[in-house]
Amino acid sequence: MKTKKTILSIAIVTLLSMLSLPAFSQVKFGVKADVGLNNPTFSTSSVKVENMTSYSIGPTIEAMFPSGGMRLGLEASLLYNDNRMTVSSLEEGTTFDQEVDNRYLRLPITAKIKFGLLGLPLRIYGDAGPYLDYLIDGEKIDTQQVGNDIEAKKFGAGATFGAGIEVLNFIQVGVNYNVQLTDDYAADTPNWSDPLNGKRNNWSLSAAVYF
Repeated sequence: MKTKKTILSIAIVTLLSMLSLPAFSQVKFGVKADVGLNNPTFSTSSVKVENMTSYSIGPTIEAMFPSGGMRLGLEASLLYNDNRMTVSSLEEGTTFDQEVDNRYLRLPITAKIKFGLLGLPLRIYGDAGPYLDYLIDGEKIDTQQVGNDIEAKKFGAGATFGAGIEVLNFIQVGVNYNVQLTDDYAADTPNWSDPLNGKRNNWSLSAAVYF
């Protein structure tokens, strides 16, 4: 509960700060979506994790300041994030093959820079910053032969680095490299912790429409 209140507080403070920016800044609201590009597979002698997919969607706000021939600013989003994977047993005498679906609220906050491109109605942008995850709905991994079920952790964090193109001042398409800094699962048995808690770095494709 404390973590949930902390994330909500950060989101509110960030939003209020961006709304109270000076009049010469450009503040835009929109909708952003993100989908994972790679489909990693992890395994140990006991368990295999594969078919990992992820997508996110939700509202976003961008505040930019003109600075010579470029623009500097911030972007904050509150995204519904869905992660799915298949967990299978590799040990003889054990049988389970489980589809696991975990859903998060993700709050990425990035610093952003934009460059114009020879008077054309498009810009190149780059951004980087941290993100926070809060688990809103998760499924236990029922390992059967292991004493305790493995549960998804309530809180996660990472960093994202992206680049892309903005068209007509309201459509943005880009590619992101996401670095996971925390474990996803609470797993007491070492054999099970590696594939479930491997800190995975991944690529994703993002698109946003601003109004």
